Amino acid sequence: MAKIFSFIAIWIGLSQSTAFACWCVQGSPSVHIQIADVVFAGKAIAEEKGGWRTSRVRFEWRPPFIYLTEDPDEKLTTFEVTTVWKGKIFAKTSVVHGGPCDYHFRQGEEYIVYAKWFEGELATGICMRNNELRDAGEDLAAFGAGKPPAPNPSLVANYIRAMIAVLLLLSLLGWSTWRARRKYGVQRS
Repeated sequence: MAKIFSFIAIWIGLSQSTAFACWCVQGSPSVHIQIADVVFAGKAIAEEKGGWRTSRVRFEWRPPFIYLTEDPDEKLTTFEVTTVWKGKIFAKTSVVHGGPCDYHFRQGEEYIVYAKWFEGELATGICMRNNELRDAGEDLAAFGAGKPPAPNPSLVANYIRAMIAVLLLLSLLGWSTWRARRKYGVQRS
């Protein structure tokens, strides 16, 4: 009977869901700037909650191989960046945060933000030493003056590239139609 009870206890213990807690590194600003890919100061100007991303596609080696994932707790906060200490970012930069290790940014407040690149986006959380700028004296003293952010890229250049691509596609389509008519003649039914 003891073997059956111990088997049941082991089975129940192993079948339970695993809980994950936030694991944070303690340390000085110099430790955290080494961990982060980007460190900047900026004002939180906008936040979008869940649904800002249509879906994320994830590929894995086990069936069904393709997964669509979306986290409704994820938020996207846009910052008006004033100072950069690490990384190259633009004057308006968005950072993803959310889930159990979320750091809550309030619109209109200025923050020092530590973030890492994850799947092409900047992501942050409570373990990244984010803080309101007025309470970040130790960080500001350790990092010095910093540098200004890169200006936001112009959308005009993107529109010009798109127009050139469309014109090239139309030219190719016209050329192939002209070649087909020249080679086969005009077909009448």
